[in-house]
Amino acid sequence: MRHLRFLAAIGTAAALLVLLFGCMFTSLRLTPPDSGTIQPISVGDCLEIRLPGNITTGHEWVRISPESLDGSPLQIIREGDYDAIDSGLVGSPGHFAFEYRAIAQGTVVLELAYKRPSEESIDSFSVVVWVR
Repeated sequence: MRHLRFLAAIGTAAALLVLLFGCMFTSLRLTPPDSGTIQPISVGDCLEIRLPGNITTGHEWVRISPESLDGSPLQIIREGDYDAIDSGLVGSPGHFAFEYRAIAQGTVVLELAYKRPSEESIDSFSVVVWVR
């Protein structure tokens, strides 16, 4: 009985860590050359999209479609987080990161735009994610 309680506690702790820290290991990383492709992943896999940009210009990468991922095969881990390249220069470029976990089978088209708020986009990225 003690052994079962210990295993249950370990399992609960592991599940809590996954929820708190998202995907520790990315199963698939996409970059600009992957735009326009179909990417198959499995339930439980994580998907990261890294796109170059410079937040100091006022532009940022944002998901424009689908409007919501409710009911989709993907769960948001993080969206639009900016990581500056540490060059020591003010205004240096960096990357915007979007990370998702595949939680169910299905297909979703992710469309991202590089834009300033209330302006037209100056760049775009789209990918069909097929969760099997």
